[in-house]
Amino acid sequence: MRMLRLICVLFLCLVPGFTAAQDKGPLIGSQATDPQPELVAPALNDGVYRILVIGDSMAGGLGAGMARMVAGDPGFEIVSRFNESSGLTRPDFYDWADSVPKIMDSKNFNAVVVLIGLNDRQDIRSGDARYDFNSPEWVKAYQANTDALIAALLAQNVKVFWLGEPPMGDPAYDADMKTVTAIQKERVAAKGAIFIDTQKMLMSADGKYMDFGPDDTGEPRKLRQRDGVTFFKQGNNRFGQLILAAIKDQSNGPVPDVVAPVAILPTTPVTGPIFGQDDANGLALLHGSADLVATANSSAAPVVVAQPATMADKLFITGEAAPAPLGRFDDFSYVAPAQP
Repeated sequence: MRMLRLICVLFLCLVPGFTAAQDKGPLIGSQATDPQPELVAPALNDGVYRILVIGDSMAGGLGAGMARMVAGDPGFEIVSRFNESSGLTRPDFYDWADSVPKIMDSKNFNAVVVLIGLNDRQDIRSGDARYDFNSPEWVKAYQANTDALIAALLAQNVKVFWLGEPPMGDPAYDADMKTVTAIQKERVAAKGAIFIDTQKMLMSADGKYMDFGPDDTGEPRKLRQRDGVTFFKQGNNRFGQLILAAIKDQSNGPVPDVVAPVAILPTTPVTGPIFGQDDANGLALLHGSADLVATANSSAAPVVVAQPATMADKLFITGEAAPAPLGRFDDFSYVAPAQP
């Protein structure tokens, strides 16, 4: 049998024009033992600035917003890889430090944006030990987990932009996120990565939590949901715009131009119920100054502005319904004449 196979191989090799088929890579479902040429990432000199965004659910929204901000721009490519329930307290659930090399193996990235921590207000387990949130043992373990992720990222020879947590609506949760951010910031500085503070970016002019404000076009919009954490689509657009600008400002190497952040527009705080405040598309009724107008376009939900002292203002802001027109079915102003 071996002799027969050898004869067949020799015969095929002698046939004119015959060349052995080249192995183009592993079959579907198999594993490659050697790097395949078609899987080699494109050179960084192709003019594309590639950014990987990793983290929890907020990172997923941010990555989507960044991608929309550079849509149609061949100079940028945004790739998001997020696990909405992940963090740095539970590497047994999802180990980012172990996952990073695998994620980055298929493409050359110029930079990585990290936003993680929403789920880290919990105990850390180490063997049979359990460390309470923000205890000395917890802080030490959290520092080690943060260091592991930073080291894994820096080993990929990319710029690392680590974001602090944005302001949160609930004061207690906001305080805990500031604790998490403070530890991350200290470790990022110690390891030589770049830290970006998002607090002032997303606060109101008076330094408070802001759930509505200018979107990426400068129009006042509802930016965050009622939970005080999640961003609407337009909020993620604004967040992404700010982060792209910060990357541009803090990079020494070549980064394509990005749209400059719009200025924070002054608005009068809403003092009553907001019409449309639960709308997932971001429809909002704002009680503002006379220079604010209703706007709408094909790519964004309309923003309706109620001018002070108008019927709309009374109805949607203070809840005062206008009287029914005389004679309408709901006009109860009629008084029957006295009987003689």
